[in-house]
Amino acid sequence: LEPHPSSKCCYYIVNEVHSQHRNADSKHNFGVYDGPHYNDQLFRYVPSGKNDGFFYIYSCSYTNDRIAKYGVEDDKISMYSGPKYSDQLWKLVPRFKANFFTDEVFHFD
Repeated sequence: LEPHPSSKCCYYIVNEVHSQHRNADSKHNFGVYDGPHYNDQLFRYVPSGKNDGFFYIYSCSYTNDRIAKYGVEDDKISMYSGPKYSDQLWKLVPRFKANFFTDEVFHFD
């Protein structure tokens, strides 16, 4: 997440491989944009309220809009401002999980 310089609670959601691409809420429509930075590309994360690690992702421009994933296909994603449903809950998950341990193979004094 890339924080906005003057809005501490709002973030750009940036693609790892194509870092110029950012999610956007363009007039209540979900999209990806690679041009200049605009406020409709800023999002805030609000906990679900269930202490489960899930968040609603709200637009900082259209403050009632939340990102929703309403189907399994890649393009079944939208901005939604109606009632809250579970298809609007998101979780930040580490890309990799590392386990560290020490295993002494040889000891010499």
